[in-house]
Amino acid sequence: MDSVAMLSRKKGRVSVTSSRGWLRLRWSYNSKRYSLAPGLPDDPINRALAQQKAQQIETELRAERLTPGAFDPTLAKYRSDSTQPISVVQLWERYIEHKRKTLPDARSLEKYQGLLEYLHRYFRTRAATAISELQAFEFRDWLLKQLEPITARERIGMLRSSWGWGMKRKLVTENPWADVKVKVPPKAKPKPFTAEEVKKILEHARSEARYQHRADFIEFCLSIGCRPGEAAGLKWQHLSDDCSSIWIGESFGRGRQKGTKTNRSRAFQVFPELQALLLKRRPEKWGTDEYVFTAPKGGPVDDHNFRRRCWVPLLDELGIPYRKPYTTRHTFTSHALDQGLSVAQISEITGHSPETLIRHYLGGVSGKLIVPRLFPDASPFDPEQEESSEPPE
Repeated sequence: MDSVAMLSRKKGRVSVTSSRGWLRLRWSYNSKRYSLAPGLPDDPINRALAQQKAQQIETELRAERLTPGAFDPTLAKYRSDSTQPISVVQLWERYIEHKRKTLPDARSLEKYQGLLEYLHRYFRTRAATAISELQAFEFRDWLLKQLEPITARERIGMLRSSWGWGMKRKLVTENPWADVKVKVPPKAKPKPFTAEEVKKILEHARSEARYQHRADFIEFCLSIGCRPGEAAGLKWQHLSDDCSSIWIGESFGRGRQKGTKTNRSRAFQVFPELQALLLKRRPEKWGTDEYVFTAPKGGPVDDHNFRRRCWVPLLDELGIPYRKPYTTRHTFTSHALDQGLSVAQISEITGHSPETLIRHYLGGVSGKLIVPRLFPDASPFDPEQEESSEPPE
């Protein structure tokens, strides 16, 4: 084939390109360059749609030679249905693809995939642009029959964010979820273990053979208030050579090593007794990638096995009301506050934000928070003085 013919074929080809994350169709015809923006972000689904549009234009360019008028040089014909209404399910699927790039791990993606099933069941093929605020409220009421209120509230928040994301990309024009709220009944704060309960737990864990292997793990969690997954993910490389200081920036859960819940690290020194515990645990020959705390048969601590085989029976044998292993973190924080550590200090140790500490922990283990009398000398009321029976002048 000569170069002129090759050039002719090349000019009849419609290419699908991407510019700043948005798809664009480009081609040349009769010495004129054309460009069409279908208004779709670049993702696998949209690229397939754009490719279909490109094939339609190529077909009509070829037909133009035999049937003038087959190709529309104004491109209005190709814009008319270039933005077909996107369904609720399609919008959510594209949002999942977007979140896949930013979520820290596969487990975080599970809740998005789970919500997709509910959207399939309820909305089926309904267009996202057709969802009114009333229909959004009706879906909320239906979802509350499937999920706990706190979970439903999170899922509605995710839908609100997905529609906001879609609006930025011109996939939808309004957000019907903007004012949809879910009321969550107040929940009692987690009750920390008392000092007496902590003593019983540690003594029982060290005296009973079936719990001894996990006793150090329990004491460590109670001693520094870390998340159980952070203790499970701790490796010898995260400790100083003399085990006097610790860096926490990873965790272990659901069979994999990952970042912390907040994706932030922290470091601090430990008290001498905990340093001695860690030094005693460390083998003579140890690898930097080895875990500090292990399961009885080796490998990192599995949270499900720990809870089922150790934590639940241990508390039951002691007659201590059950609380989740995470309560070790609440226990440390509450006792630390009651013993005078500042919010800033505890925040550095636990990784809690100061706002979380103030909202959830002030009041601690000593009872309800009591408002102090700050200005005794300025008060006009004297409780020792009897109220005068004489009327004012």
